[in-house]
Amino acid sequence: MDVPFSSSGAMSRAHYALVRKIETATPQAADQILLAEVQSIRHQLARSSLTPRQCKESLAILLYCSMSVNPGTHVDVEFALPHAINLAEAGQTVQDKRTGYLFCAEVMSSGHELQLMLVNSIRKDLDSPGIPRICLALDTLIQSPSKDVIPAVQSRLHDLLSHNSVHVRRRALLAYRKLSEQEPEILRDIVSKTRNRLTDTEPVVVISAIDLCETMLQAGLLSGDKLHKMLSDMLDQTWSLRPNLSHSQLLSRLLQAIARTAPSAHNVQTFLEIVRHYVRIGPAAYAIIHQCFCAVSICPGETLQAAQTAVGTSFIHEIRSLLDTQDPNGLYLFIHALSSVDPKLWAGASPEIPAVLEEWEVERVMKLLDSEDKLIRKQTLRTLWRVDQAIVESYYARALQGQLPTTLEYGSEELLPRLLEILDIITDDDGESYAHHFKTILENIEGSEPLNNRPVFQAAVEEMLGRMHTETSSWRSGCLGVLFAAVVDQDREISPTFMVVLAALLCEYLALSPISPIEILKGLARRLSAYSVSVQDACLVTMLRISLACDDIPSEVIEAVKDRHSHGGRHVKRRCDQFLSLSQHKNELKRIISSTNSSSLPDFVIALEKNSVEQQRATSRSPSVLPGSPSLKPQSPERSSSRASPTPHKLRYAAYESPKATHRLRRLSSSSSRHSDDGSARSVRHGRAYEDLMATTVTAGDLTLAAQTSDLRSISSGSPRSHLSPLPIVQILDEEPPANDLIALDSPFVSEPAPTIASTLCIAEHDFEVTWNDLEPSTSRGWCEESTDTVLRRLQGLRRRLKVTERDQPPFQGDLKVVLCPGTDVTTPRQGLAAIRLKESDDDSCLWWLRCEDEELRNIIKATLR
Repeated sequence: MDVPFSSSGAMSRAHYALVRKIETATPQAADQILLAEVQSIRHQLARSSLTPRQCKESLAILLYCSMSVNPGTHVDVEFALPHAINLAEAGQTVQDKRTGYLFCAEVMSSGHELQLMLVNSIRKDLDSPGIPRICLALDTLIQSPSKDVIPAVQSRLHDLLSHNSVHVRRRALLAYRKLSEQEPEILRDIVSKTRNRLTDTEPVVVISAIDLCETMLQAGLLSGDKLHKMLSDMLDQTWSLRPNLSHSQLLSRLLQAIARTAPSAHNVQTFLEIVRHYVRIGPAAYAIIHQCFCAVSICPGETLQAAQTAVGTSFIHEIRSLLDTQDPNGLYLFIHALSSVDPKLWAGASPEIPAVLEEWEVERVMKLLDSEDKLIRKQTLRTLWRVDQAIVESYYARALQGQLPTTLEYGSEELLPRLLEILDIITDDDGESYAHHFKTILENIEGSEPLNNRPVFQAAVEEMLGRMHTETSSWRSGCLGVLFAAVVDQDREISPTFMVVLAALLCEYLALSPISPIEILKGLARRLSAYSVSVQDACLVTMLRISLACDDIPSEVIEAVKDRHSHGGRHVKRRCDQFLSLSQHKNELKRIISSTNSSSLPDFVIALEKNSVEQQRATSRSPSVLPGSPSLKPQSPERSSSRASPTPHKLRYAAYESPKATHRLRRLSSSSSRHSDDGSARSVRHGRAYEDLMATTVTAGDLTLAAQTSDLRSISSGSPRSHLSPLPIVQILDEEPPANDLIALDSPFVSEPAPTIASTLCIAEHDFEVTWNDLEPSTSRGWCEESTDTVLRRLQGLRRRLKVTERDQPPFQGDLKVVLCPGTDVTTPRQGLAAIRLKESDDDSCLWWLRCEDEELRNIIKATLR
């Protein structure tokens, strides 16, 4: 958000600061910030000195937090509902009340126990003489209709239908419509008043009255013939005025309403006159013309022919000029008109009715099959399918063979959407036929390369999943039966794109499968090794989801997963470990699945990752001992409380071997400071003035955690000669070599010398998040073929002070964070300062981001990372 606070629209500076922080944070860090903000507001709302202004600002921030979290993260803000209800009741301004009502409408679920507390507030505002407060109460009824509120507001709503304000009358009609969803009988008393509103002087009120009349028709309170007659009379009266386009909203709504009540021959003549009048105006009238043809599309051919004969022209003849336009909207309107009118009236299929279009116009229509606009292409296919199905089938056959009259190359990603568009038209409502053609298209488009070298076409995956979600249950059942049968068909290979589609569908629609889960699990396991890593990942996640429906996991499936574990990269190994572990712990797997927002594959992956993060956090909180290290017994409270005591203890650590020159630990300053600068538990305690630094001690637990967070791979347990090469050594200053006894403790509690001023400033001032945000305008990124450990050692070779923040620490959790601190000879605050993020990949390479305003240092770091 590169706008100042005054222009941002934020409720307060706290709101503004929160939004800026979220926009620059990673998704995981953003969720943590939002959850922390919710907890902070919870405590703020509990204060007795809370003012209405503070309450309003807090509710606005809570709404922002609840709507900004990532999918899979739940934010509970219902604790603020009592405050929102109080603000709606006692708010002194309309804005205060609007905030309270809005919060209740967004957060309070239907049937919530606190809904009754809003009834009195709504009733008071409806009785208020102020129009803004009345409108605010009506908006609340429209957004959150409740059966409990009807007895309290029904009589007042009846009076508001005749209110002097157009805004009140319109909202009262809309409120009745929404409340009728809870209690249809409330409409019985206002039928006559609603008819009166059809003759209102304000078009917006008339439109709302038409909406309410359609609701009455569905409820059986108004007959269709009576409504059709009223609408026809209104159409004739409105059209007689030849409304200007700026006042044509009512005309468009009348056309839409009449289309739902079986238009008569007289109505069709009016439609034709409207088309002939507005087509000369141009693009501004396209909306009304389109609505006319939507109404025409439900009329039988005989009615259309009679109307065209009566007027002396035809619908298609009146819009022929649109075919010459270069405007995509005009071309789409023309093709839509062709598909709306019976082809017998314009295609020349019958000898009694000649063709309306000339030969060059037909050729122009055929060229629209290759239009760049997807909607125009599909509408053209739909029109030609109505005229002659053989035309579309021939076009489909040539498309499969790569013989389209375009510059598209066979097998390219640009051809696949065209084939799926044709498939959508030729299969119509046949799910089984769609599935068979879908497999054929993928087989033709992907070629004969090895499966692990073929790409996954995202367009095909999205098309299939989107179609599956929107189609009827019968279509879905037929399609899934054909698709799932391919998993157990060993004689036919499954392309990577098809396998990703199957993985997503199996995860979401396993209950509809005609094949047993065990057979599907075996089929997936047999094919697992043939695909690339990304497809294997999707398959393993789906197999884990299916395993819950299996009483026992077949041994061949276990062996296939173990084989992938032994040959796969780090990410695949982790997925295999998840399968082998969770498939044997059904209760834990059931808990993870129950925590998902839906049964889709992405939501299941989110739940798995969330569970892994929680386990890692639980592991990091519990004390652990590296293999080969001495046993650490817990200290008693009395002994723990005497850490500053100089009294020696019996626990003794043997000295490490003298560090070699290439791997020695360099101290932060010549004063032999051992202060840790890696963002772990040894970081600087804010709020302390270093008054007790000489008494700071190192515990055995600190040493263990330091070894873990520094990625110490192993420590030889049988010899004091420890191999220290895997430890990322941070060489910070050029100084004298350390003493031979790197660690030689008579006690596990050894006083630590105070850090120097330079090192203290580096640690205290150059917080990674603050540094990263300050250096925002100068961002670079790239890919390094080395691991993050190797990159870190390269950065140490620059002989600068480093501050390292581990992957599990915010911000940007999952990334290794490094700050290169400036020296003491800098002339500007940002000279010699750089912030780096490292994200490790499965193949021991890493992606890096760099922010540095010092051009010389930036070039040095880029050369180091190449």
